[in-house]
Amino acid sequence: MAIDRSRGQAGDADARNISAEPRNRVSRRDVLRAGGAAGLAIGGLSGAATLGLPLAARAATPGQCVLGVTQEAVNFNPLLYVNTGVETSVEFIVFDALWKIDPSGAFVPNLAAEIPTQENGGISKDGLTWTIKLRDGVTWHDGAPFTAADVVFTLDTLLNPKVTVRSRNGHDHAEHYEAVDDHTIRIKLKDNYAPYMVSWQKTSIIPKHILSSVADINTAPFNTNPVGTGPFKFKNRVAGSYIEFEPNAKYHAGSPKLTSLIQKYVPDQQSLYAQFQTGEVDIYDLQGIPPLLYQKAKALPGSKILLSPLPFVEFIYFNCGKPQFQDKRVRKAIYMAIDKKGWIDAVYYGVPLPTLSYLAPNHWAYNKKLVDPGFNPGKAAALLDEAGWKVGSDGVRAKDGVRLAFSMSTTAGNKSREQAQQLVQQNLKKINVEMTINNMPASVVWGDYTVKSQYDTLMVGWDPLLYPDPDYSDRIVSKAIPAKGGNGSNYVQYENPEIDDLCAKGVAAVGQAERKAIYDRIQEILLDDMPFAPIFSYELLIGVKDRVKGYEVNPYTPINSWNTGEWSTT
Repeated sequence: MAIDRSRGQAGDADARNISAEPRNRVSRRDVLRAGGAAGLAIGGLSGAATLGLPLAARAATPGQCVLGVTQEAVNFNPLLYVNTGVETSVEFIVFDALWKIDPSGAFVPNLAAEIPTQENGGISKDGLTWTIKLRDGVTWHDGAPFTAADVVFTLDTLLNPKVTVRSRNGHDHAEHYEAVDDHTIRIKLKDNYAPYMVSWQKTSIIPKHILSSVADINTAPFNTNPVGTGPFKFKNRVAGSYIEFEPNAKYHAGSPKLTSLIQKYVPDQQSLYAQFQTGEVDIYDLQGIPPLLYQKAKALPGSKILLSPLPFVEFIYFNCGKPQFQDKRVRKAIYMAIDKKGWIDAVYYGVPLPTLSYLAPNHWAYNKKLVDPGFNPGKAAALLDEAGWKVGSDGVRAKDGVRLAFSMSTTAGNKSREQAQQLVQQNLKKINVEMTINNMPASVVWGDYTVKSQYDTLMVGWDPLLYPDPDYSDRIVSKAIPAKGGNGSNYVQYENPEIDDLCAKGVAAVGQAERKAIYDRIQEILLDDMPFAPIFSYELLIGVKDRVKGYEVNPYTPINSWNTGEWSTT
């Protein structure tokens, strides 16, 4: 993935099933080679110094927790577009939003003193005016006071066309906003916007006193050395290895229980599993343990394996701007030629849930009337014939001098994705379509290659940016195509006026029944137009050592570091 979030995002960045290029790291072999010397020195080690040590050795440093991930985080400004699952983890650790969402889907006050409602006067009767009361006594990590001016500055930054933000969803509905006083902000919306509560849950607040004077926030030093109000302070990053955080003793929700939190980068799923097995990492999150290791993992002593439903869907993204994919019949034929059930069963051992939409099948807005075109290579070949793509002398279809040949890219080192690519490649060869594999490090594939739509196809896992709200505007409306000057995540370069209209109606509607009808139609159109091919909804296998307390799977967040202030280790 990019689990988004590529912009998640990509965010996919951040998509969730993501890996990155191999880098230098301390291995278990290095530690064992050090033998007794490591044992003699362990009493004086703390923080990052214990990274390569097995659990038995690290037990001498109580309070440390190592979170293992397979993608390297590189950007830490939570508003900017280069934001992936692991960078979202850093965001949760260092920054705060006005409120967070808990595993039950309830909003919980964070920087806000309370959740605004019509009952408490926070939301006007017409739904257009929001008055948000802020928590008193909050400070930034450098000691400066947090005030309403920081919230206003965050909005100014999000709405500044010169800043390459991850998403403006919701915030672009603001007609006017102001700081009433140091602890109150008032926002007047242009129109009703159903996901507005989610917009703020997804928006971390950034410090005005640091960023208001920088020449270009897109390239500010802050982006790699962040200062937030969150439970942990950003202490150190060693490129290709780890990020270390130290507790914020003045955190408004109470000082964190951990003495050290480390996000460790191991670019290969199975290598990370080996380190979880030995105890070199305490938590295996993000991509999840490979399903082929599920039975072995469940038998590991001192560990528990959690099934984590996620808002991410695994797709094949088509670049509709490429000549091979401008006809939807080609995209639909490719979808029918792929053995999706075989993909889920062979690669993921049947763990993920099949889906025909950008939503998981258990979401309230999922269109249960969608009809699966199925796995039908014969019908796929006939559809390509009908579209004028004829088999050439080289065995590959072509039309008007363009061969039906393309590359598929994802993060290098993601074994599951690499296996899936090989299956897809074999499927497509049977209908005379040539697919080559072109995988790259995460920092490359989810950079301009994706954002500027330079790719042919991607294998990626992304979520609705305002999940659990079903709005998908940022990935499908025509004004959200970065390659054409838009702001958003429509990397497939999909344009459909009916979709644009429906997306606008979907966020303006208030009643769930009305919204359900709108999103049913959106999903129906997308399945027919096929700008991206949905495969499955993520169910990840998360590994957690028994020594870790307070860790809780959250189906509404892209990574489970949403409550690190409550984590502890024994």
